Amino acid sequence: MSELISSVELSMSEAADLLDPPVERDDTKHHVSHLVNEAVRIIGNGKAYDGEPTQWGWNIMALGRIAEAVVRPIVQREADKRGWRFTPQVVSEVDGIVGSLDGLLVSDAGVEAVVEVKSRHSSPSDPRDNWRYMAQVQAYCRMAFTQVAWMPILYLPRRGPPNAELHLHVIQFEVQELVENWEMLRNIRGERKYDHVGGP
Repeated sequence: MSELISSVELSMSEAADLLDPPVERDDTKHHVSHLVNEAVRIIGNGKAYDGEPTQWGWNIMALGRIAEAVVRPIVQREADKRGWRFTPQVVSEVDGIVGSLDGLLVSDAGVEAVVEVKSRHSSPSDPRDNWRYMAQVQAYCRMAFTQVAWMPILYLPRRGPPNAELHLHVIQFEVQELVENWEMLRNIRGERKYDHVGGP
């Protein structure tokens, strides 16, 4: 008869680090993700996160990083089809605000799109219905001087038969949307007082 010798929970964050070493982050500066979280808190469009993540939160973020690394080759393939270059993990700073973009798609004419990878425990849906996603990706578009975003999203449904689907959503924004979103984040940066500049 079989015997279970041991069973140990391993760190999801360490697994993500080994697959996809993290980019250094300067927490003395304002970051798009923190400003978007503050906007959610002020406007009420979704749930705002406070303080240090729970272990569950760290695990979910690690899963997102693992998904991002796994999705990169297919984004590269789609870029190659168009004769574009895909540069993953791009850090940009505009107006004193830092953005950690999952990637940029560039042609000889310039930046064609930003790439923002997500993983969600839900059935496939229109990412434009997620206010937090749109505020974040619009900020990245503004930073990269493009109106187009590629959003590969890995869907891991909570109910129904076991399934996983990967969808590539391509969204084109109006210039005015990007301008208004950026001004909102700049205003929040000016109004919020942090214990340290990077966020609460």
